[in-house]
Amino acid sequence: MAHKLLNLYQLSDGYCYNTDSLLLAFFAREFLKPRMRLLDIGAGCGILGLLCAREVGDCTLEMVELEQKACFLARKNAQNTDFAKNALVHNCNIFDFTTPTLFDFVISNPPFYNIGILKSPNERKNLARVQDSMPLDLFFKHIKRLLKPRGNLVLCYDARESGRLFYELFKAGFCAQNARFVYPLANRNASLLLLQAKIDYKGALNLLPPLFTHNSPNQQDNTSELKAVYEWAKTKSIKIESSAIGLDDLKQI
Repeated sequence: MAHKLLNLYQLSDGYCYNTDSLLLAFFAREFLKPRMRLLDIGAGCGILGLLCAREVGDCTLEMVELEQKACFLARKNAQNTDFAKNALVHNCNIFDFTTPTLFDFVISNPPFYNIGILKSPNERKNLARVQDSMPLDLFFKHIKRLLKPRGNLVLCYDARESGRLFYELFKAGFCAQNARFVYPLANRNASLLLLQAKIDYKGALNLLPPLFTHNSPNQQDNTSELKAVYEWAKTKSIKIESSAIGLDDLKQI
């Protein structure tokens, strides 16, 4: 189904969404159903939650984002749509977030850079990129408290960290049901893992065919599958400086 262009305001001096986000949302389509309660964790500008809400058409969307100005933009982006105007955007740490009604579906692109990397002087980027802002063990334990027993958890992670990811999922009571590795080229190692998991799933892991993003080292030489992802997502990034968001704006959160 063809979609209208999705305009997304995001911080030019913060973490900006990239191809990983689009690949994850595209992967998530297979697990979306009408009238579901959907939660986007670490929402940033709201791209994952909004793409999922646009795809399913009829759902209740909530988003959690710690960074205050990104949270303001996620709310603005939701209100500018005709399918998620009533989305709730919570400005808090996911570990402080509680809900009286559990969710059918949780999606997240959590920070997966190793704690030992050289951090950016930009704290907004560190929050979105480095593992210590959202440790996997605590992350999965908390999600288990938010998700319905038959609900879906969909996320992406650094392919090189797959072993630790599967271990922490299992330890928290989740089992992976579907997984797909993403490769930049056919002769390169996988760079990203797309994963869907359930609580106490008893079946075998369905390892989907690999996804290759490029035909050659030329970054414009996209594969037909990546072109299809871009065509489906149809997003436009509108960058604004964090200084353009004032105190009066933040009072709306």
